[in-house]
Amino acid sequence: MLKEGLILMVVGMGTVYVFLIIMIYVMMVMEKLVIYLNKIMPEKVAETVKTVSNKKNGNQEVAVAIAAVRALK
Repeated sequence: MLKEGLILMVVGMGTVYVFLIIMIYVMMVMEKLVIYLNKIMPEKVAETVKTVSNKKNGNQEVAVAIAAVRALK
């Protein structure tokens, strides 16, 4: 009975080990495929517009928030 348990354990662990090795190779192939496809069909990068915030506007928002909290009390 102990021998059968050890055989089952070795078969199970071997199966997991082989699966993990296969998974690593598949992931490496997918990485190379994605890099190749990205060279052929690159994604368009959206341009972002940076806005300059006004410190007075930020201070006014804080003042309004403080006033609203005080009005609730």
